[in-house]
Formats: sequence, C-alpha cells, structure tokens
Amino acid sequence: MKFTIRNMRVGFVAIMAAWAATTGGAKAYRVGDYVGLGRLANGNQLVAYVQEGSYLDTESATVQNSTLVTERRTATVAVEAQIGMVQNQIAARLGDRPMSQASYSLLPQSGGNAGAGDHRGAVWASAGYNNIRESNINSFGGWNANLWSFALGYDYKFNDKVLAGLAVTYSNLNGDTKYQKGNIRDNAYGFAPYVAFRVTPCFDIDLMAGYSRVNKKRDRRTAARTVQLIAPDTINALANLDGPVTSSSPKSDRYFAAIFANYKHHVDRWNLLGRLGYMFLTDNQKAFNETNVGQLRPTNYASQRVSVNRLSLRLQAGYRATTAVEPYAFLIYARDFSATKIKNIQEDSTNAAKASLTSPNRRRGNDTYGGGLGLHTHLAPNWTGGLEASYTRSTKKFQNVGAMANIKWLF
Repeated sequence: MKFTIRNMRVGFVAIMAAWAATTGGAKAYRVGDYVGLGRLANGNQLVAYVQEGSYLDTESATVQNSTLVTERRTATVAVEAQIGMVQNQIAARLGDRPMSQASYSLLPQSGGNAGAGDHRGAVWASAGYNNIRESNINSFGGWNANLWSFALGYDYKFNDKVLAGLAVTYSNLNGDTKYQKGNIRDNAYGFAPYVAFRVTPCFDIDLMAGYSRVNKKRDRRTAARTVQLIAPDTINALANLDGPVTSSSPKSDRYFAAIFANYKHHVDRWNLLGRLGYMFLTDNQKAFNETNVGQLRPTNYASQRVSVNRLSLRLQAGYRATTAVEPYAFLIYARDFSATKIKNIQEDSTNAAKASLTSPNRRRGNDTYGGGLGLHTHLAPNWTGGLEASYTRSTKKFQNVGAMANIKWLF
C-alpha cells in the first residue's frame, strides 16, 4: 500500500490513539483477534491485530504467571521423586536378608521369608535430581528446571508382614521460562508416612501419603508497547517481551496419596518385579499478586488448584551378580486419566476488568513412558544402598531425566 503524507499523519494518529485507548482501562483480548480501539480523527474505526506476547494479549501463556503453565508438571515430578525414594526403601526392607545366608536379594525369594527378626528398625537417607524440560509452549520457546530432592526417614518392621515408617522431605526447584523470559524457583518442606503389607511371599501392597509446603518465586518479562502500522486505520500489536519485569511469591499446600501393588518373583539369580500403582496429587495455591506490572497487565491471581490422577506400571528385572550387588533395568508407563483444567481469574491492576485464563493443559500429553537402570548394594551386614537413573517423556515434548541415590542403616 502506498502511503501519502496524509496517510502517514493518520497512521501516527492511529498509533497514538492505540496507546490512549488502552490506558483508560483493561479489556480481555484474544490472540488472533482484530479489535476495535476507538475512532480516529477522520471518523474511521481504529483496528488492532492481537499477536501472542503483545501488549494487547491478555490470554496466552506468554502473559500469564508461569504457575498456570508449569505446576502440573513440576508438582507431578516432585511428588514422584518422593514416592520413588519411599518405594526403594520399602522394596529393600521387605526383601532384606542377613549376609550369613547363601544369597542376598532385595526382592523376596519365591516362598521366602523377610527376615524381620534380623533388622527391625532402619534409618535411611535419599537424594534425587531431575532435569525437566517442556518445549514449544509458544514461539519464544518452552521452559526447563532442575529439581533437587532429599528425604530422611525411619521405619520399623512389626513382623515379617508389616512395615511402617515416616520420611521428612525437602526439594529445591530452579529453572527458566524462556517462553516469557522469566525464572521459576521453589522451596518445599514436608513429610510422608508410609506402610507396607506383605500379603504373600511374592505379593505386597504399599500405601503412602504426603504433604509439602511450597514457597514459590516467579518472575517474567511483560510485553513492551510495540505496534506496526499496516494500514491507515489498522495496527499490528507486535510480540515483544522487552517490558518491565514482574515478580510474584505464590505459596501452596501440596498433598498426595498413593497405593502400589507389587508382584515379585525369583528365578535362579533373576529378580522380577511388576508394579501397578495409582497416585493422586493436588497443589492448592493461594491467591497472590504480581508486582511491578504496567497498568495494562493483570496482577491479581485468584487461588488455584492443580490436581492429577495417575495410573502407572513398572516392569523390572534384576540380576544378583554377587551376594552384595544386584544391577537392574526397568520400563515405566504412566497415564494421567484426569488433570485439572485451570479455571483461574486474573484481574487488571485497576480492578476494572477480569479475564478468564486459558487452560495450561490443552496441549499437555497424558501419556508418559520411559525406563532406566539401577544398582542395589549390600555394603555390610547393617548397611545397604542403591543408585538409579531414569529417562521419561510424554507425547507433547516433555521430558524428565532423573537420578537417585540412597543409603540405609539397619538395626
């Protein structure tokens, strides 16, 4: 289109009018819409095209607090890290055997005995690491984080069939949200009681629950007011995350409960495991504010709840190389058969308007699969330990690389 001096003057007026039209009060605009922003001096309607990440965007993940996008994944990985630590402890305790026996196995021999009379009590510690990545949230990229998890626990064998214990937990999460030029940081403190029942020599049931108080830190770049004149009466609101930084400090209460059924079988030196489990978790985040936000950006977030129901399957094979060393390999699959669709409300800084937020789960894959390798060791009559590494991914470009180490003292 050829612009005359008059057109350029009208275009300048259009851009100035766009600024004026959006400073008097916030409205909810959707990405891809053409929105009217008022009348120009010549009487024509000023129209703006809303791009994702532009200053008119009030819907996309780019301009929302990152907790609305990341929490389903971060909460699930954090809870499963705690569950994995407890499961390793239960598996070792229900299968421990004194070194004086001809062989040692962390899984019970077919028709064997747990040897509860040898070690009634145990103190254990475990540490874990997870690298979490999710790509293609938007055109700016995805997000990634490093999670460190720690647990210290005690359990007691009442007899050959019943084990109960308690673990205290801590986790630290640090990462960046490239899709909005921001950062995420979590510190969580909690506890997890557990109990296990040996139903038969080859079958046992594990029950566990947990609570964590999660203190979160979030920041992100807001959109700068950048527009492009594409016609005398039409502007393009450009994606440009070069505005002021906004920060927040949400807090949440995170709960989980899980049950696992384990079938174990011993063939010569091979220990085989099939585990079917169900986990429910919920992260109840309290209402919070974002600070240092321009007048147009919503700043007040209502409380939100992220819940996940997950079924999981683990198939494992271990080989008792010596009486003290057992390497193993495993495959895992999980299905989230329900997960919260966020129905939050965010309000602009003047409380003049409200906008319903887009569900962060629309493009989330519900199937997770992967596998890993591990090593059980019997260090001494009263000391055992282990290492494990894993890799999982989902169908929607999410992946998790994990590692875990544990040690326990039996008495």
